[in-house]
Amino acid sequence: MAAFKNKIIPVIFGLHGQFLNNDEIKLIKNNKIYGFIIFERNILNLVQLKKLIKHIKSISPNDPLIMIDHEGGRVNRFNKIFSQKKYTAEYFGKLYLIDRKNFYKETSYFIDFNVSIFKFLGIDTVAYPVADLKYKKTHKVIGDRSFSNNSRIVNKLCEYFIEKYQDKGINCIAKHAPGHGLAVVDSHFKLPIVEENKENLFKKDFLCFKNLRSKFLMIAHIKYIFLDFKIATYSSKILTLIRKKINFKGLVMTDDICMKALKENLKTKVTQPLLAGCDIILHCNGNINEMKKIIGILKKWMSQKI
Repeated sequence: MAAFKNKIIPVIFGLHGQFLNNDEIKLIKNNKIYGFIIFERNILNLVQLKKLIKHIKSISPNDPLIMIDHEGGRVNRFNKIFSQKKYTAEYFGKLYLIDRKNFYKETSYFIDFNVSIFKFLGIDTVAYPVADLKYKKTHKVIGDRSFSNNSRIVNKLCEYFIEKYQDKGINCIAKHAPGHGLAVVDSHFKLPIVEENKENLFKKDFLCFKNLRSKFLMIAHIKYIFLDFKIATYSSKILTLIRKKINFKGLVMTDDICMKALKENLKTKVTQPLLAGCDIILHCNGNINEMKKIIGILKKWMSQKI
């Protein structure tokens, strides 16, 4: 596993609040943790957030990734500071089709603004773009977060945003492979089961992710019954498909293992994705007791693998 090099623990943690508490400080100081994810609960204002990130980096024994799950539209972690309500993926997808000149103007503004904020704060990675295909009669959890109901447009716009962000020094995490669009329930609360046949999945949903060059790819907590009886997060078949058929060359991370789609115990949630071929575990809820347990599980795992 790529993330095991130099004994860096392959997990990205969410933190509890706007400042590190004593338990978090101790955990960070004593472990080479791969990275940390920022949520709205961690943000009071930009100066406070900059100090929080600086504190994390100053006490880490390695150089941790600092990630934010920020898309614009309704997924805006800076809602208390500025709005990007207009800038949904759907907005950009429609603009691309009807007004190409304005599309490039608007995307340039959106990306440049976000990059300037991220760099000021010390954020180096954004969970964007959403490469899920839009469907009319599935769960609204994706909805306007998708660029289009056309696979080739989704793929093309994902490539565009990834290139623009990464050329400016911000790593991208494309999501939610190999496709969340067909889900009729929200994986935050329940396990989606997709019954689409393999041929249609390859023609439509999976095509959205084809050849994307993002640094990271996030895998969905979804069961695709015509691919494997296991949830994608735990499936070596689906991880192999992502590597070989979808042709993803970067690092694969789980979606948040705290989501209710995953019902297994903590050890299973942490180890099964790694056994299947994931590189990094994402744990977002900021529960320090779970974080300590995960560190123990992963250190044991790494000692057996190295």
